[in-house]
Amino acid sequence: MDYLSILIADLRTLITELGKNGGQMSPSVYDTAQVLRFAPPGEGPEPAIEWLLTQQQMDGGWGSLAAPLSRHTPTLAAVLALHQYGRDAAARTAMQEGIDFLHQTAYQWQPPLPEEMPVGVELIFPQLVGEAERAGLGISAQPYTVLLELGAYKRQLIQKHSPKAGTTPVFSWEAWGQEPETAVIDGTGGIGHNPSATAFWLHKATNWHNLFTERAGAKRYLDLASAATFMGIPGIVPTAWPVDRFEQIYVLHTLQLAGLLDFSPLADLIDPELDNVSRAMTPKGIGFSDHFVPDGDDTYAALAILKGSHRPIDRKNLDLFRTETHFNTYPGELQPSPTVTARAIHAMSLWGERYKPAEAFIRQRQRADGRWNGDKWNTSWLYTTYLSVFALKATGAPEHQPAIQKAINALLAYQNPDGGWSTAGVSNLTETGMGILTLLLCQSPQGQTAVQHAFTWMLENYRPFAFNETMCWQNKQEYRIHRVDRTFELAAMLSVALALAGAV
Repeated sequence: MDYLSILIADLRTLITELGKNGGQMSPSVYDTAQVLRFAPPGEGPEPAIEWLLTQQQMDGGWGSLAAPLSRHTPTLAAVLALHQYGRDAAARTAMQEGIDFLHQTAYQWQPPLPEEMPVGVELIFPQLVGEAERAGLGISAQPYTVLLELGAYKRQLIQKHSPKAGTTPVFSWEAWGQEPETAVIDGTGGIGHNPSATAFWLHKATNWHNLFTERAGAKRYLDLASAATFMGIPGIVPTAWPVDRFEQIYVLHTLQLAGLLDFSPLADLIDPELDNVSRAMTPKGIGFSDHFVPDGDDTYAALAILKGSHRPIDRKNLDLFRTETHFNTYPGELQPSPTVTARAIHAMSLWGERYKPAEAFIRQRQRADGRWNGDKWNTSWLYTTYLSVFALKATGAPEHQPAIQKAINALLAYQNPDGGWSTAGVSNLTETGMGILTLLLCQSPQGQTAVQHAFTWMLENYRPFAFNETMCWQNKQEYRIHRVDRTFELAAMLSVALALAGAV
């Protein structure tokens, strides 16, 4: 079988599995540590503790080196879990190295606080610092004063509004919840689609005998979330679950951006998925799960694929998350996301509409070297640059061409000698796929050689139907949503392969 046929077969298998196990997610250090602390599996914590130890980096911290601000929360959570369970010398050493890491990197939280902070960090990290202080671990709150002040402000807002199930504050319930109220339990049986929040709720509900049924549902939620990591180790969980709509919509949107949404060898699988998204769309938009509030990111991606595939869709949904300058992921959010705004600009272009303030918002966030920084939802500059370039190009406006050319120049300048790309330095398939798709989109003559070089590297490193561990997405910490990230890889290789075969 030639590689073109293999790529198509790989992508067909991926589409067939969309939504399976609620979406396939990488394991989370932070959430695993919190589950072990508050609702350890009946089989015991030891296997998951051993896994936590294997995840520690050489500098003593946990989390991806490419996302420095995402490392403090999982590191402190892991330190607290090891303090609770670590009995041997290796665990005690790892714990002390984690504490040393936190001391050495505390300066990163000096003001001003960046826009691309991890989700809920202003609520969660102060809570962990307080627990570490009470445990006598020598962690001081002083370096995090501004973060603590922001967290206190957010807590006041949350307490004033008493959030209910399936809303964004409940995703971080472990940082502000007091009593195990049933109003925060959603249709999954868990709390906020989050294992940490669910584990803490279970901890609070330990002696509430009238909540027997709800506790059983929450425990089942944790088991199902653990299964979505494909690790097979009790207690190891992802940072969010389920994410079935997120997985489904983003895979289809990535195929759309790559020009493959109507690719005939995939049509028998894609059409039912599009019909399913169409049925799931509501007047308020769509969320990353049917049990969670709608968000701008999923909504605009869904609007784009439905409009692009000629499904009936209400144009009014374009205005759901619009502000005076950009588009929000969730109403009232403090840190705006360029990638959400980029998706919205693209969706509007399919109706033949433009929103110039949002276009200016995108252009203003381009760096002097031509790249766009990673944002609050994804740490990869290649991801943000791809979506930003696509949005600006979709408008058809000539005034965006200088920004697009700067992005092309950046991709050429930052391509690794082996042909790949990466935010962290060492080439990986996911971000190389993003780089290829950006250059293919621009159809730049100077990008053709770079695309061929990158494609050669991808083929050499591609393993059909296989996993890889690149994590670019950011929530409470970095993570990989495998089927979405795999689609960037397969779509890029397939696009080049089809071009070489003369099929497009």
